[in-house]
Amino acid sequence: VEINDQHQKAIFEIIAFILNLGNVSFKGDRDKSKVSDRNYLSRAATSLKVDAKKLEKALTHRTVKGIAAPLGVEQAQFARDAMAKAIYSRLFDWIVRAINKSIKTDRFSSSIGVLDIYGFEILGVNGFEQLCINYTNEKLHQLFIELTLKAEQNEYKKEGIKWQ
Repeated sequence: VEINDQHQKAIFEIIAFILNLGNVSFKGDRDKSKVSDRNYLSRAATSLKVDAKKLEKALTHRTVKGIAAPLGVEQAQFARDAMAKAIYSRLFDWIVRAINKSIKTDRFSSSIGVLDIYGFEILGVNGFEQLCINYTNEKLHQLFIELTLKAEQNEYKKEGIKWQ
């Protein structure tokens, strides 16, 4: 895929950030919140090389025209999840572009399609979740076909019919 070591390291750091960010929890009430355990916040900040206090403020406050207002616990959780999803989405899109760039040739038009038991998925934007669903469907379909063929082969064998 031709992703160099520097980019691979950055990918792993971003994934570490997302995973640690997802473990950040909040305490407070509906009007104000703060991070309840700074351990995951610190790990996330270190992964992305950002200041932990600034990250905490970004998660627990909304800023409009330079004025910061505190977020409640539920809003802070939503902000955390939105940040993780946005960064993950950008990383996924970057990886897809890198793959597309590496398989592009002048002679052929290359594309990757995922065929599931119902046919090709044609969606405007496929996320990682859709890829996992399609991959799982493909594996299940492959297993089903394999077991069906083995059963047929055994049936042919029992009846003395030559399998081709």
